[in-house]
Amino acid sequence: MSEKPSGKSKPACSEGGDLRVQTESGDTFITATQRPDGSWRKARRVKEGYIPQDEQPKYQNRMQLEATNGRSSVPSGANPRAPAGTRKPVSAIKANVCITPQDHFQKKIDLTKKKIEDIEGMESRIASGELVPQPNQVKKIQRKQEYLDEIEKLTKEMEKL
Repeated sequence: MSEKPSGKSKPACSEGGDLRVQTESGDTFITATQRPDGSWRKARRVKEGYIPQDEQPKYQNRMQLEATNGRSSVPSGANPRAPAGTRKPVSAIKANVCITPQDHFQKKIDLTKKKIEDIEGMESRIASGELVPQPNQVKKIQRKQEYLDEIEKLTKEMEKL
């Protein structure tokens, strides 16, 4: 580092904002510069392509670069190569809300029928020996008649409306 540029030299400005001098022997030096307080920096020998720390560009992540370039057409986290899916029209989307009391009763009846189907499937597996019933399963099987009565009650109430 104590080597000073000697002999003929040609100035070369590289990507940094400093003045670089290349000697005949091929060494590259950053010339002496004056600091803001008036003192002088020594000339420094550097390798080709060196950029001083002060002049290094500030790191920016991908999202910051896209924001400065203004090409953020895809929201963050979305795959830019994924095809845009076809969206259903609003009228085609089925509402999850019961509109009429009959719909409300029908949903309860369907739910109860599903429980009965589960019980019947369990009974057939027990009868075939595929399943050994546990205490909670036995209680569920015993409630089969309650579910059947509930279906009858709900259908009568729905017919009254």
